[in-house]
Amino acid sequence: MGFAPCIDHNIFTLACCKGGQIRNGKNIITGLRYHVGQHYYKNPADEIYLLGIYKSRMLYYARITDVITMDEYFSTQGKSVYGDRTDQIYDAEAGILKRNDLLPQIHPKGSVQIQQDRNGCYVLISRQFTYFGKNAPAIDAEILHMLPKNREMKKYADSCSEHEILHSYAMGVIGSFQGAIGAPHDSLYD
Repeated sequence: MGFAPCIDHNIFTLACCKGGQIRNGKNIITGLRYHVGQHYYKNPADEIYLLGIYKSRMLYYARITDVITMDEYFSTQGKSVYGDRTDQIYDAEAGILKRNDLLPQIHPKGSVQIQQDRNGCYVLISRQFTYFGKNAPAIDAEILHMLPKNREMKKYADSCSEHEILHSYAMGVIGSFQGAIGAPHDSLYD
């Protein structure tokens, strides 16, 4: 819907959702934002790419160019350090994230959803991405079997041959990073 990922001002962000789960009242830190953020800070020389899948189609391919904490991202009284963006649904005050009134119909204010967001800890940022949205191309069957299923997340490293295959495939589809070349499937602003 143009929220996660958010494409505003030609910058790609994952700032909400994808933070983990809560099971039996306990935080389960399984989210994409958390794991990528941890890797980014522990391995600053590594290049990190995300391939977003929607119904067996390539929704986006992005090179992560920066990772910051949620506190940093939401710290300027409802205005991101990256500008006034669609995903600005939190305000950070004295190190505490508080849900504001932006987009209540899309991203509910419930305490479970807020805690799942907080579990992500980090905001993933890219200035080198291609976002297809409604124009998402189908992924070839031989590539699709290598990719995660449903909400699963997979990590590929340089030492893994699948890494090179997937990166080559994605770059072959996009050619070069082109920014947003399609609108979301269901736009927030229809």
